[in-house]
Amino acid sequence: MKTYALDANCFIDAVNPSSSSYDALQRILQTAKKGRVSLKVSLQTLEELKGREDEAWELAKSMPELRHWPIGTWEEQVGTWEQQTGTWDDARQNDQIQSELKALAKSGTDIRDRGGYIDALRNGLNGFVTSDKQLVGPGPSARINKRFSTKALTPEQVAEELDI
Repeated sequence: MKTYALDANCFIDAVNPSSSSYDALQRILQTAKKGRVSLKVSLQTLEELKGREDEAWELAKSMPELRHWPIGTWEEQVGTWEQQTGTWDDARQNDQIQSELKALAKSGTDIRDRGGYIDALRNGLNGFVTSDKQLVGPGPSARINKRFSTKALTPEQVAEELDI
């Protein structure tokens, strides 16, 4: 079964009928309810949505949480020590991946988005689903998807991939 991590914008779009990704996300969520695909959330994504008291936050909290692989400086960390996965060597490798991802993506990618992608990658997921053009615009996604096994995909691409 394919497994995808959803970015914060996916949760926001999934509860906003005026979003261009709403229909694709609704199909993906229904397919997950039927057990045909597995959806997860990163601690990075939860941190990005933190403070919201709305349907998007509730939807994100309802998803199984990925093991968290820390990246960035001490001040940029999310979660508790117990939520961290890996060794100091893994953390150095995560930062190398983050630097490479930042170079492959368009400028303006947020550390939470790169961190969510890294959590998906390090957990061996099929894809990281987002509508952030810095990651899934034609150039960035081609570069990212060529380099890494976890694909950066739009909700529409996932719906097409799942044939739903």
